[in-house]
Amino acid sequence: MITVGGLAGGVAFAAPDLPSLPELPVAGAIIASGDATDCAMTRTGEYEESSPEAVGLDPAKVKEAIDYWAAQGSETVKVFRHGCLVGESGLDPALERVPRLNWSQTKTVSALIAGVAEKQGLIDVDAPIGDYLPEGLGDEAHRAITVRNVLNMTTGVQMNWARGLNLFTDISRAREAMSMTIEHEPGEYFEYDQTTPSVLNYVVQHAIWKAEPGLDYQEWAQREFFNKLGIPQSAYWWQRDRSGNTLGYSKLFLRPLEFGRLGELMRNDGTYDGVEIIDPSYMRELHTGTEANCGYGFLTWVNSCSGDDMQVNASLFARRVIAPAQPWIASAPSDMYFSFGLHGQHTFVIPSLDMVVTRSGEVPPDTLENTPNLDADPLAGAAVKEGYYNFFRTLMSAVTDMPDDVRDSIANPDGPWTGSPDLALDPETIIYPVDAAPGSYLAVGDQAPEGCTITGCENDPNDGTRWITDVPRTIPGVIGVEQRPNG
Repeated sequence: MITVGGLAGGVAFAAPDLPSLPELPVAGAIIASGDATDCAMTRTGEYEESSPEAVGLDPAKVKEAIDYWAAQGSETVKVFRHGCLVGESGLDPALERVPRLNWSQTKTVSALIAGVAEKQGLIDVDAPIGDYLPEGLGDEAHRAITVRNVLNMTTGVQMNWARGLNLFTDISRAREAMSMTIEHEPGEYFEYDQTTPSVLNYVVQHAIWKAEPGLDYQEWAQREFFNKLGIPQSAYWWQRDRSGNTLGYSKLFLRPLEFGRLGELMRNDGTYDGVEIIDPSYMRELHTGTEANCGYGFLTWVNSCSGDDMQVNASLFARRVIAPAQPWIASAPSDMYFSFGLHGQHTFVIPSLDMVVTRSGEVPPDTLENTPNLDADPLAGAAVKEGYYNFFRTLMSAVTDMPDDVRDSIANPDGPWTGSPDLALDPETIIYPVDAAPGSYLAVGDQAPEGCTITGCENDPNDGTRWITDVPRTIPGVIGVEQRPNG
């Protein structure tokens, strides 16, 4: 288990004298200039910049934090405060426009898009998914699972990583979920899985069809979500399963330049550029934990766990209950929440400090520190590892106007990080049920996606390779010649 210190006393904040992070040969951080104290992020423009000093940050500490993560394998890092971009890594200009696999940040994006559908009355979070599924798909128990259960990862279905990490040949993720055994009462048991998030997009797709027959999920999402954030089609492509349904667990390839726009939407409780596109009440639930897991909201990680709360990790190897409950990142404020994509695809939002931090890369920030510990679990307890702790410890020391109550909410503000790897292994998460893999890939046996054969599924488009034609459209975005949509 990870050990964190108790809450700090109610003392006035002064930046602690922290040990310097290691100096490694990386492209140095780019610190912005300007005197704006508040910036307006628009649909048509690029990020407005300001100096760290103008928004209450120590530029040397901001640079130190960014350089540390760059040395830890980050491809891009951006720090925003009050809507202003104040610093980024030296690698950002070269890599920020290349669409890259967002891994499980796709889940949070799917939850945000579902929030748009909820505001428009297309879906009801507390309705059973059966209200939106095709007639005859799924038995009564599966159809009674609610949209909220899917958003909170509390569907109760049997989790299996051999099935969940089937990245390329799955026939239909949503129909597959209808064939998975329900082991727990929906709403009561959290287990991080890779199949049910795609049910969310499937539900939204069918809700869209009720309002606008034939309109594809991604076309609707571009019109109602991406356009309103100023994200052009050339900024991403999104893979589908073989039935043509947009995947919800992973496989969104979005360029890191746009992560800050996701953060701006979340920072403003669902409003972007003066337009409310998601209801604030939905956004509050997005970053509020549940009785089943205090550290997880609507497909989004929450940093506010403490004491006797029920806290459950995300792990490839074993489900773990963490007791006593604790923040995922003990050096960050308790109100922080974030997306978590494998290898470190993140949008962090800290409402109490009006801050957003984004990060992308294919090497996790914790690799250097955890390699000597033989800690091979890429998802152990979300972001509880040393590379995350050190970054936020340094970045928080950069805040020169931190309120006392925010300082008090940081469980372990001054360091050092303490922790040990947990190498527990639960074989059932990987090899059980034994027919999961052939059922998923070949549509045979009890684990086969309901209503499917190896060639496709009934009443579904069955054009899963359609995303391939989307890849070339990213070329204008990569070279920076696209025009941002005006929403």
